Amino acid sequence: MVKQLFILLAMMSSGLTCFVAQANDEVLCVDQVALQGIPFSFENDNNVRPKVSDFSVVNTVLMSSEQGRRVAVVTIRNDASGSRILQAEHIMALFADGRRISPMALADNIKLEDG
Repeated sequence: MVKQLFILLAMMSSGLTCFVAQANDEVLCVDQVALQGIPFSFENDNNVRPKVSDFSVVNTVLMSSEQGRRVAVVTIRNDASGSRILQAEHIMALFADGRRISPMALADNIKLEDG
């Protein structure tokens, strides 16, 4: 137990933060993103935008596996004065090639209270 704790602390202190994503031992590692928060300019000829809402993105953590799986953990805040239902159409990712895509799946009826 002490040895496992030491290894975990050593990994965390060296910046190697990884998570087991599934029972098949696929490991997700946090990607270091030096440009997070900097706006990018991609043409949006088709005017693809997320559904208008009172939600805002507070924080994102990007992760990937050696097998090529990519995951984003996103913290979202409800800026409305009352509760709102979060839908997949309210969120959109901008990829490095300029594509804009909403999540493939989002649990139904995610109710977020104000704040």
